[in-house]
Amino acid sequence: MLKFTCFMIVGAVLSINTPVVAESPAVNSRAVNISIGSIGGSLDNAALRTVRQVIGFAVGTSTVDKFIVYSPKSGSIPIEGGLSACAEAGFGISNTRFNAFIQELRSINPKPGTFYNIELTATCKPR
Repeated sequence: MLKFTCFMIVGAVLSINTPVVAESPAVNSRAVNISIGSIGGSLDNAALRTVRQVIGFAVGTSTVDKFIVYSPKSGSIPIEGGLSACAEAGFGISNTRFNAFIQELRSINPKPGTFYNIELTATCKPR
């Protein structure tokens, strides 16, 4: 009976911690796809500026080595504006530092009418 009780306690503790594990970035993720844009209304320009500032600071501090802008690019500027890009961890940067960058991106909450997606990926790929 004691073993069963211990098993139940350990199971309960593990089930409580499961959402935390699911929320943390994947260990193999060394890059993040970022997209922000309008869903029909006006774009939250303050949120767009904040995203650009966070990325710029990460590039300036070598947290991000590779930064690829998918849109807007020459010849195809969306009417609504926005940004679609990928940022990859810098050489020799710890997962902790890159994960802090991702958390900073995730802390941005644009106004209604603006979509904002952060998607982890293994590496940035040209399109």
